[in-house]
Amino acid sequence: MNITVKEQNGCCILELNGRMDATTVAMFEERCKEQFEKSYAKLIVDMTALEYISSAGLRGILMMEKTSKAKNCPLVFFGLQPMVHEVFKISSFLSILKICATLDEAINL
Repeated sequence: MNITVKEQNGCCILELNGRMDATTVAMFEERCKEQFEKSYAKLIVDMTALEYISSAGLRGILMMEKTSKAKNCPLVFFGLQPMVHEVFKISSFLSILKICATLDEAINL
């Protein structure tokens, strides 16, 4: 998985590309933790190029959601691909996380 970090309107955007699984989730957690220390209004995760997520990836996302609350920096996701959306739905993440359809929606949330 590749992660690109961008900034827009005071928000940090993490663009995920590839697969989030047991071998790559630590990279996601590390990048999130780095950004939580930088006083952004929110951390937005762009999942438009994430093609797969495993249970380890879900666990990493849940850990970062807890960290976001502790850091008072909302974590927002957008652009879930059909397979990732289905995994989020089955695991009830759609009701626990802030999920938007587009980047503009995520920024304005």
